[in-house]
Amino acid sequence: MKSGNIERVGEVIKVLAKHGLGSILSRYGFTWQLPFFNRGEEELPSDLPKRLRMAMEELGGAYIKLGQLLSIRPDLVPQEYCEEFSKLLDEVPPEKLSTVEQVIIKEFNKPVKDIYSHIDAKPLGSASVAQVHKARLKTGKAVAIKVQRPDIAKKFSADIDIIRYIAQKLQKHLHNGINIPIIVDEFEQYTRKELDFTVEAGNIDNMRKASRTVVIPQVYWSQTTEKVLTMEYLEGKKLSETSKTDKPQIAKKIIDAFLDQMFNTGTFHADLHPGNVLLLKNGKIGLLDFGIVGHIDKTTTELGLKLYLAILNKDPEQISEVLLTYGRPSSKTKLEDFTTQVQDLYRKWWENNPEQRRVTHLMHQLFTLCYKNHIQLPKDIVLLGKGMMTAESTARKLDPRFNFVDYSRPKIAQLLKKQKSPKKIIEKFAQSSKQFAQAIAELPGRTIDALEAVKRGRVEFHLDDTKFRHLGKDINLSSNRLSYSMLSAALILSGAMLTEVGPKVGTYSMISIACLTAASVFIISLFISISREGNPKYDNHER
Repeated sequence: MKSGNIERVGEVIKVLAKHGLGSILSRYGFTWQLPFFNRGEEELPSDLPKRLRMAMEELGGAYIKLGQLLSIRPDLVPQEYCEEFSKLLDEVPPEKLSTVEQVIIKEFNKPVKDIYSHIDAKPLGSASVAQVHKARLKTGKAVAIKVQRPDIAKKFSADIDIIRYIAQKLQKHLHNGINIPIIVDEFEQYTRKELDFTVEAGNIDNMRKASRTVVIPQVYWSQTTEKVLTMEYLEGKKLSETSKTDKPQIAKKIIDAFLDQMFNTGTFHADLHPGNVLLLKNGKIGLLDFGIVGHIDKTTTELGLKLYLAILNKDPEQISEVLLTYGRPSSKTKLEDFTTQVQDLYRKWWENNPEQRRVTHLMHQLFTLCYKNHIQLPKDIVLLGKGMMTAESTARKLDPRFNFVDYSRPKIAQLLKKQKSPKKIIEKFAQSSKQFAQAIAELPGRTIDALEAVKRGRVEFHLDDTKFRHLGKDINLSSNRLSYSMLSAALILSGAMLTEVGPKVGTYSMISIACLTAASVFIISLFISISREGNPKYDNHER
């Protein structure tokens, strides 16, 4: 960790201790950074997720974003943490307009008046990364500009450095299946994308080009950089302001938009809560805030479709197969137990009252089950489940009688018809034929290369199985033990044979004493090595 961040580590530790997390910190190696009166805490607080959420809100910035990321990853952290972190508020005091204008000047290297004719002083929204202002282009067009806070990238980089330092210390003591370094790596990638507004602008553009059911704001690329995003200003009513008679129709439009993005666009808005949806004057709905966006390829779409159909067809075995096909089981995963748990979960879900039976909740529970069984899923399939759940939740707030399964079933059937159409079959056949032809064309060359490798003795076998991962280490360890044994025996024999050789200390030969002492050291080392075998603390075969 960089030396300049040591002071910030102390601040983070104090905030965590303030929220009753001193016992965790003391247990995992942070005793000396704790305030004196927090060092004796031993019991874990019963409301640990809530206290963590409150600490993250106080620390702000990267810590809020980390919590928001974890709230949509039930395959990485327990369900109770996901639920608590979803309550995180990312609201901070806004920067002054003069500060915002300085960022714009620095980004475009020209005066603000050459880009915008006017910027409202009061922001539309203010968060830890950026704030949004209504403005007008030189043409008079109303736009919304999202401007990054000064030096926020440096602050996030420093905080990620600190989070990684804390994560590495915690990981040494945790044996509950949570891989903290993987979470930090994923968070760093997530943050890097969020701090580059051209990535968000590209997502908006992709959705806008393919969108047929909702209005997506236009991006003005000439007025967009990594730190300034300029897009069309959408004027409309909040969902809370819409009439009761309009709400059922709006609910359907939101689900239509999500299904269209999921199956046709490949880029989907994963956070369709009421605050991100507007009812426009022309009766259409418009979407806002594209900070949480997911991407799915054709393979993911097909697997997502298989999972959804398996749920509708009451086939828990197929559900298990899809999750295991797409996820990455670990050495701790027991496949039979996982399949049984999926069957039990599905049976309990199906036995619910139809009014309470929500398919998106089942998907969320399945992802949680993957976490418990050490099956890691790609983030976009989890994000897809989170997006579905948020869209359904918004639809049900608008229309409590809305049934996601009944409404989506005919649309899924229509999609299946398209996939089984002659055109799609020909496309798939052509793609398979192309891959097969390419493999056949490469076969002779690869065969010759393989034979040459065998001939020259350059063949390597890569066994991708956890049972073999420590084989090389075990061979080295056995060789070292054998060497220690032989060396000890040689020194003992030498010591015994040289008892009469001088120089002497009293009646004892100094050379004989040296040999026997060295032999003792090797024998003790050998006994320690053997006694530690099978102890989880020293033997990491099952870690």
